[in-house]
Amino acid sequence: MTPDSRLEDRLRAALRRPDSSSWPDEHGAFDQFLRRRARRGRALAASGALAVVVALALAAGIPRLLPSRPLVPTAPSLSGRTVPVPGGGFEVAVPAGWTDLFRSRRVITPGSETGNGIGLRPMRRAADTFIFVHTAVLTPSQYPGAEPGRDPAPSVTAHRATLRLDDHTPLGRGRRPDGRPYVWPTSLASNEAVTYAIAWPYHCTSEQGCPAAARWRVLLVRGVTAEGPATRRRVQEVARRLADTVRPITNALPGGTLGSVDPAVPPVQGRWLLGTGGSGRGAWRAYVRQGSGSEDVFELEFPGYKPRPGTGVHAEDVEPTYLFEGRLGVLRDCLSWLKPQVGLVSGVVPENVTTLRISIAGQSPLLVRAFGHDQPARWAAFVSPPLARGTRVTRVEALDAAGRPVAESERDDNLSHPVCHVFR
Repeated sequence: MTPDSRLEDRLRAALRRPDSSSWPDEHGAFDQFLRRRARRGRALAASGALAVVVALALAAGIPRLLPSRPLVPTAPSLSGRTVPVPGGGFEVAVPAGWTDLFRSRRVITPGSETGNGIGLRPMRRAADTFIFVHTAVLTPSQYPGAEPGRDPAPSVTAHRATLRLDDHTPLGRGRRPDGRPYVWPTSLASNEAVTYAIAWPYHCTSEQGCPAAARWRVLLVRGVTAEGPATRRRVQEVARRLADTVRPITNALPGGTLGSVDPAVPPVQGRWLLGTGGSGRGAWRAYVRQGSGSEDVFELEFPGYKPRPGTGVHAEDVEPTYLFEGRLGVLRDCLSWLKPQVGLVSGVVPENVTTLRISIAGQSPLLVRAFGHDQPARWAAFVSPPLARGTRVTRVEALDAAGRPVAESERDDNLSHPVCHVFR
C-alpha cells in the first residue's frame, strides 16, 4: 500500500464518507451537474413566463384602476369626540392623543383673518405644538379649484379681511376624498408644519343677503410646532387626516342655516329697519347697521324724544363672537320723558332666535317675539314691552323655534338694577 493510498483511507474514515466504490467518477459528476442545470433552467423559464403574464395583466388593469387625475390619498376616518362648529360650517373628530384646546370656546382670535374654529394640542407635552382648524376668506386668485394667477374678484381681494398665502413659491394642489379641492403653501416658516386651505363656500339662507366674499371662504388646517422632525411629521400626519375627514355642516351646505353666522366673511353692508313699536312719545324704531368693520351696530331710535339734535338714539356695537359663544348683550333704556316713566330692554340676536324669555323678579317670565328675520341683515332683534319703573329684570334667554336656548344674558350689575335706575 502506497503512502498516498493510506492517506486517502484516513481521510475517508475521518469524514465518515462512503467507500470510494460508491462515489461518482468525474464523468458521472458532470452528468449530474448537467441534469441539475436543466431542471433549474426549466423552473426559471416557468417562473419567467408567469412574471410576463402578471406584468401583462397589470399593464392592462392599472389604467382602469388609476384615476384620470392625481388625487390626494384617502385617509382613514378619525375616531374620538366630535366637535361641531356651527358658525364655521364644520365638525371635526378630535384625534386620539389630542385634546380640544378651547373646550367651550368656538371662535378663534376675533380679527380680520380668522373666524369660527377650534384649536387642538397633543396630550403629551410638546413645545408650541398645535393644530388650528378655522375659517377665513382666501384671495380669489389663490382659491382652491380656481385658475392660478387670475383674480376673478378684485373687490374681495382688496378687503382687509382677505387672507393671502405665500406668494414666493407655487401652491400645492389636491382634492379630498369627497372631491373638495384644497391648496397648500410649499414654503413655510420655521415653526409651521403644514397649512391646508380647503374650499369651504359660505351658503346663505333665502332670508339673508349673501356677501360677495361668501364663495371664497376656506377652511384652514394649520399645524405648528417648535419640536424636532419627528413631532413635525406627526403634526403633518394628523393635520392631513383632519383635512381629509373634517365634515361640512350648517352654512357649508347648500341652503345654509339661520343663526350660523361666520365673522370671517365680511357681511353685506347697509342699514336696515328691523322693526317698530310703541306709541306716541314712547314709539321706537330698531335698526341694525353692518359695515366693513368686524363689529355691527344696533340702534334703538325714539322719534318722539329729541330735546336737542343728535339725541333720541341709543346705539351699541354688536360683537359677533360674543353672541356665538352664547352670551346675549342686553340694552336698557329708561323713557324718562314719559309720565309715568317706563323702561325697555332690547338687543340683537342670531337669526335662528324666534322668542326671548325675560325673567322678572317676583313675576312670571315675559315671552317676547324676535323680529327682523325678513331683512338682509344677519341679525334679528327684540324689544320688551314697557316695564314699570322699579321692575328688576334678572335674566334674558334667547330661544330657537324648538324652544332650545341659543344665548342668554350674563348675570352682571347691568341687570341687577331696576329699570330706569340709570337714566339715558
